[in-house]
Amino acid sequence: MNYLIKGSPEKPAFKILALKEAQIKQQDEFLFIEGYANTKNIADRYGDIPSVYPQKRDYVYDLTEFKQNPVLLIDHVNKLDHLAGSVVEIYEDEKGLYFKALFSASNHPTIAHARQIYKEGHAKGISIAGRFHYENPQNPNQLTLAQIYEISLVAIPADPRSLASPTEEKVNQTALKEEINSWLKELNKN
Repeated sequence: MNYLIKGSPEKPAFKILALKEAQIKQQDEFLFIEGYANTKNIADRYGDIPSVYPQKRDYVYDLTEFKQNPVLLIDHVNKLDHLAGSVVEIYEDEKGLYFKALFSASNHPTIAHARQIYKEGHAKGISIAGRFHYENPQNPNQLTLAQIYEISLVAIPADPRSLASPTEEKVNQTALKEEINSWLKELNKN
């Protein structure tokens, strides 16, 4: 049976979606952003509806490749000067693809600007990129499998329901560093 695949390993397809119920947390010099990078069972501006296709699997998002290199990019630019940070937690639940990312403390102008506008609440968009499968012949708009390659910060998301707000939080830096190292070890195990 043939089905539609958008994107390839060499040239991934992009889905620019809004952060859902997102928060931005400042923890001393560390800045986190978290929320839903993609939601299930809701059509995006492209008309795609990410949904579990039970005839094939019980999930939508394949994170195998992503977890090997969990980067947070800016505008899907695959260059070090657009590497905004690392995704330290990511999983699929009944609502969609939840993630938590740590911004880099880099003073490179592109990264510093992105970090500041997200912290101030001006920017809210997030985009996933990868290879997208549409396997349901009864519903060609059903995105049944998204092989995620990277997640990017973007200015204009596909979903106009962006919900992000900055939150500041102080914590013990030593404990936070240990927690970040634990997250990164856990991601590397998967």
